[in-house]
Amino acid sequence: MVIAHLQRYTTIMRLYFAYGSNMWNEQIKKRCPDSTKLGIARLAGYRWIISTRGYANVVESLNDEVEGVLFEISESDEQTLDAKEGVGSGGYQKGELTVVLGAKAMVALVYLDPVITEGAPIPEYIERINQGLADAQLSEAYVTRQVRKFIKS
Repeated sequence: MVIAHLQRYTTIMRLYFAYGSNMWNEQIKKRCPDSTKLGIARLAGYRWIISTRGYANVVESLNDEVEGVLFEISESDEQTLDAKEGVGSGGYQKGELTVVLGAKAMVALVYLDPVITEGAPIPEYIERINQGLADAQLSEAYVTRQVRKFIKS
């Protein structure tokens, strides 16, 4: 028991910015059991879309920002996310971008879809996004301006 306890504290943790269905508490806990939710963060210079693959993405947009949830995750959490997000198999790519939590800027892992053309959501994804939005409690102005264009409540 002591060894397991010590391993948790010697594991290297990383920041992860979730902007899609991983904002849903139930989903992130299944995928990332070691994760800790730090709060709502902002990614400046990007806007939120649904790509033609049917999933959320962030694309560069000088005058916009994306709201999402910042987590601290373990290495094994990251490996699970890599598999779920399709890293290495034609899905998302990993990036490191600067996000702001409160007044503090920090670098976080962000999954980026190389497909930047806007599309429609896959039907099953709509519920997961709405669950994530409910759990994250992002600003209503942001959700209305960026997300509701693609995902109806």
